[in-house]
Amino acid sequence: MLKSPETKIVITIHTPIDRAFNYIAPINLMHIFRGNALIPAIVDTSVKEGWSKAGLTRTIYFKDGSTSQESLLTVNAPSSFSYRNEHFTSKVLSALLKRLEGEWLFTDVGNSTTKIEWTYRAVPTNFISSLVVKLILMKAVRSMLKDALNIIKNDLESGRLEAGTTWKKQP
Repeated sequence: MLKSPETKIVITIHTPIDRAFNYIAPINLMHIFRGNALIPAIVDTSVKEGWSKAGLTRTIYFKDGSTSQESLLTVNAPSSFSYRNEHFTSKVLSALLKRLEGEWLFTDVGNSTTKIEWTYRAVPTNFISSLVVKLILMKAVRSMLKDALNIIKNDLESGRLEAGTTWKKQP
C-alpha cells in the first residue's frame, strides 16, 4: 500500500503554548485561508463559535462555490488537535481526494515560546490521483499552510488577534 502524500510545516512562535492553542484551534478560517492558484479561499463556515470539542462537524464554503465537510477528531488542549475534511463538492477535489487529514502539535519550548507542527495528509481516491496529489496539489497545500502560519505568527506576536477571532464574511 502506498503512503498517503503529506506535508508538514514547523514554526516557532514567541507566545505561550496556552495562548497559541486557544487562538489557533477555533481560528476564523477566512482569516488564514486566503486561497492560491489551485485552492480557493475560504469564505464562510457553518459553525463559527464553540469549535472546541471532538465530534463536531461543519461545512466549509470556498470562494469558487464549492464546499467540504470538516470534522474535529481530537482536542487535547494545549498540546494537539486533529480534523478531517471530506465530501468535497469541487469536481476536481472530489475526483482526487477521499479526504484531507490535518493535525496540529504544540510544544512548549520555554521562554514563552511554542513550537507548532502542522501536518496535512491527503488520502487520494486512487493510484493515478495520488500522483496528481503528490506532484501538484500538495505543493499548493504546503504554500497555503505556510501562508496561514505566517498570518498566525504575526497575529500572536503582534498581539493583533481580532481578525482571527472575528467572524465577518470576506469580500
